[in-house]
Amino acid sequence: MNIAATSSLSLRMFYHSYSSVASGATRKAASTGTLSMADASALRNAVRKLEEYDFESATKDQIQEKLQAFTDTMNNAITSANKYGAGDTSVRNAVSKLKRLNNEYSSELQKIGISVDKTGTMSLYDKASKTYSAEKFSKFFDNDSKYLKEVYDAAKRITRKVDVRL
Repeated sequence: MNIAATSSLSLRMFYHSYSSVASGATRKAASTGTLSMADASALRNAVRKLEEYDFESATKDQIQEKLQAFTDTMNNAITSANKYGAGDTSVRNAVSKLKRLNNEYSSELQKIGISVDKTGTMSLYDKASKTYSAEKFSKFFDNDSKYLKEVYDAAKRITRKVDVRL
């Protein structure tokens, strides 16, 4: 599966120092190791940013953009680490954990407009931010979210094992 990431402000913030590989031609030319490191680092950043985000004060468009950036980042992390993990058991196990978490929390994710397919990748409903309340997003993405803590841990394991020199 080839994931095309949008070039949003949130996505660039999640990718931070790896923003050049968030999307576009530079992403296509990057090594598997670089993409795995960038995507897993971005996923860790996404978790931290979502835990701190004030959904109640945000506009519907800002929430939609933030959710789209999260789903793109998650899908990128799964895709790139899956390719890299062909030669690394630890990375492969971390990818399996991300997929398992997405499937395990699929009913909760669906309640905020994110669907999970059988491969563990995500899709955001076009009007998720307009359909669901900001309170639901705040509750799901709060600092005590077990889902986010486990996603962060799996992404951290990927960044610890990836060799970006590849």
